[in-house]
Amino acid sequence: MRRSISVLLACLYGFSSFSQKDNQQVSSKIEKVTVFLQGAQVERSAKQALVAGKYNIVFGSISPKVDKQSIQLKAEGKLTVLSVTHQVNYLKEQQVQEDIKQLETQKEQWLEKAAMEKNMKNVYSQEEQMLLKNQSIKGDATLKAVELKEAADFQRQRLTEIYQKLQDNDHNLKKMDLEVQKINKQLIELNQKKDLSTSEVIVAVDVKEAMTANFRLSYLVKQSSWFPTYDIRVQDITQPISLQMKANINQQSGEDWKDVKLFLSTGNPNENGTKPTLSPWYLRYYYPVLTSQIQVRGASTIYGNSGGLSLYNSVSGTVRDEKGQPVTGASVIAKGTATGTTTDVNGNFTMQMPPGGNTLVVSSVGYSSQELTASTGYANVFLKENTMHLDEVVVVGYSTRKEGLDDSYESVKSYKNKKEETAINTTTVYQPTTTIFEIENPYSVPNDGKLYTVDINNYELNALYEYYSVPKIDASAYLTAKIIDWQELNLLPGEANLFFEGTYLGNSLLDVLNAGDTLNISLGKDKGVVVKRTLMKEYSSKKFLGSNKTDSRQYEILVRNNKQQPIRIIVEDQFPVSTNKDIEVDKLSYEGGKLDDDTKKINWVFSIDSKKENKLQVGYSVKYPKDKTLQLD
Repeated sequence: MRRSISVLLACLYGFSSFSQKDNQQVSSKIEKVTVFLQGAQVERSAKQALVAGKYNIVFGSISPKVDKQSIQLKAEGKLTVLSVTHQVNYLKEQQVQEDIKQLETQKEQWLEKAAMEKNMKNVYSQEEQMLLKNQSIKGDATLKAVELKEAADFQRQRLTEIYQKLQDNDHNLKKMDLEVQKINKQLIELNQKKDLSTSEVIVAVDVKEAMTANFRLSYLVKQSSWFPTYDIRVQDITQPISLQMKANINQQSGEDWKDVKLFLSTGNPNENGTKPTLSPWYLRYYYPVLTSQIQVRGASTIYGNSGGLSLYNSVSGTVRDEKGQPVTGASVIAKGTATGTTTDVNGNFTMQMPPGGNTLVVSSVGYSSQELTASTGYANVFLKENTMHLDEVVVVGYSTRKEGLDDSYESVKSYKNKKEETAINTTTVYQPTTTIFEIENPYSVPNDGKLYTVDINNYELNALYEYYSVPKIDASAYLTAKIIDWQELNLLPGEANLFFEGTYLGNSLLDVLNAGDTLNISLGKDKGVVVKRTLMKEYSSKKFLGSNKTDSRQYEILVRNNKQQPIRIIVEDQFPVSTNKDIEVDKLSYEGGKLDDDTKKINWVFSIDSKKENKLQVGYSVKYPKDKTLQLD
């Protein structure tokens, strides 16, 4: 019997010794984050002393939103990685629940104390009323001076004590109310948190001998993204354009990025990288199907002949959850592009749709994303809560290597900022399929879903400034800028804020996808250039001859330059185009202009000195049956 007990104790001791070594916790630090247009790659480093043997090492406090297929581990040392296992750890969530219970207990205690204080306040108030009612001496009772003095002293002393107690009651109740308010705010904060779990990467290793090993762990997380925006500033038309490119970053991955090396990639790991295959094209009848639509508020294009910055369709809407509550910080991105925005505190958003874009992807942490088609108007978007959790997975681990993860960022070409005096420290690295912007200074992006802006580049660009006007549609002059060799700037499509002569003019879309060799940028209306199109009645008439009538029109276009510098301007107009043999358009006059024979558009290009004006004339006549009506205005 004693021998059996000895053997059992020896087994338990051996098992206990193995269990202590079986899971060895490793503390790791986030050193580098590469943020993609959707998603981010997080890279951690760790240094750990290991003893010889086979056991598990555990990397904890990792985001629960890890893409299980993306986990990579690199180790330096005399060891072999046997397997890598990922699992979710709900201890953090349980700890928060314990914190909530503890706060609720504290709140209940404070409320009980406050109730007792209120009861005591009522007791003192009733005693005060009793003393005040007994101040008068009723009937024929007479009191000696000594007795009267004693009664007065007692009443004064007791009332003083009561008033002090009442004052203390008020002070204590205010203090207790303040404590309850603090607890309520903390409870609201804790109850609003979603998916408070973390995850762990468990690595089974075979260590040949005791030593210190270096680990590098990388993985892809979701609920993180970035998109570009621009500030375009023009002091006057004799100065270069100042173009500032910014990155808007947000993340709710479940872990804070504190003072990390930050990289911004134009890639998207969620996209399918398989080349397309052309299949036979079979014609079939089409039956339209009604689908969910997000509504778009239309806005006409003001300038976009060669690509560039134009006012395209503006998309507006509100994002809400299933309960009708606004979703703050939801991501709204034009599918297949880098153009996007986020919702404000009320769930509202407005963004410019790139040309050809008709699908929006709306997503937010804790909700299932939606793809919606664009149409006219304004719409509410409702997101459904996503209750899916990560399951335990096993992935392949990489054995001993001395190369770091930085090998993936071999630079093919480096581009330096044109504005040498800028304080922005950014390096642009070109790869075969993507471009990476390296932010040289350490940067922090908390896990709160808020939008954080970091400057990427600031350029001073020489530009050819031209004004553009179509007075038949809009009697305004739009300032435009033409930029050559813009491809070297590595710009992405995105919204741009416009500033001209120190005044904010609104925003528009920088459309680089449809730009040619020259990037055309529209800088908005300039009130310093006046354009008017007037019908010259003395040269316009209607004549009837037989069964036909002839309508003659003559217009004068006035362009005046009220600015301090000479300007170059393009003015466009048009002649009507006949679609019927009974309608004849002739007697075209457009002195100094260039006519497109196919579209019948007229184009004038000229310069105007400061404080000068120029007059253009365009005229035509239309002959058509007198019993018909044509809209010629």
